[in-house]
Amino acid sequence: MCIRDRYRTQKGEFPPGCSEADYERRLTGAYPIHPELFDRLYGEWSTLDKFQRTRGVLRLMASVVHELWERNDQSLLVMPATVPLDGAVKSELLKFLEPAWSPVIDADIDGPNALPLQLDRDNPALGRYSATRRVARTVFMGSAPTQQAANRGIDDRRVKLGCVQPGESPATFGDALRRLKDQATYLYVDGQRYWYSLQPTVTRLANDRALSHFSDDDVDHEVQKRLLGERQVGDFAAVHAAPASPSDVPDEPRARLVVLGPEHPHVPKTADSPALIQASLI
Repeated sequence: MCIRDRYRTQKGEFPPGCSEADYERRLTGAYPIHPELFDRLYGEWSTLDKFQRTRGVLRLMASVVHELWERNDQSLLVMPATVPLDGAVKSELLKFLEPAWSPVIDADIDGPNALPLQLDRDNPALGRYSATRRVARTVFMGSAPTQQAANRGIDDRRVKLGCVQPGESPATFGDALRRLKDQATYLYVDGQRYWYSLQPTVTRLANDRALSHFSDDDVDHEVQKRLLGERQVGDFAAVHAAPASPSDVPDEPRARLVVLGPEHPHVPKTADSPALIQASLI
């Protein structure tokens, strides 16, 4: 399915107007560059003081095209998702942004060890299209210059517009966006709008601080401590919390409640669940 037919048959996945004849003319006139990339550059990026509207776009596009040529990029269109945010392109963009964006790009967008690359590697359905990395690039290109704007970021339909090429499903990139939202350090969400910020999200900051204060052993110890403090037997003859071995539970004809410790987790729908194996020994 060609890209204009995709816009017509799946209108709900893309911003209003993409299925109209005028947008088709823009697609044809701008080819092989997608109009969405020009919209972001002449829109949000041109609001930056140091970004000269015409010269800035020409310089950046020259750098982007050169990098894609050098990398033998096989993309059908040059879109926000295909802008390589490393090397010369990253250096060009950082001329217009605060230097603090560099570690954000490296960690959450397009660095050699960035989260999107890891998510694509861990999920073959996404990795086939480099979907998470393309989503991250698109959100960055649409949101980095809008830090001071009242309506920051771009909505999920515009993210898909900046990612989906002919023959690709919008659902793939929707899935990538959800996974990125759950794990990224600098990606913010408000309703259906997404943007990158220079400050870590509160949730990620809290998780990182919790991990820095508590090890897995600390957590296991606290769980066992609380289990051992449980003395309410209810209808059972006794409660055995986190028994060290099967011999700690008397073999007698009375119903007892045995609560296994965290070292014996249950894995559903598997025959070798540690909890089931331990329970069979008691």
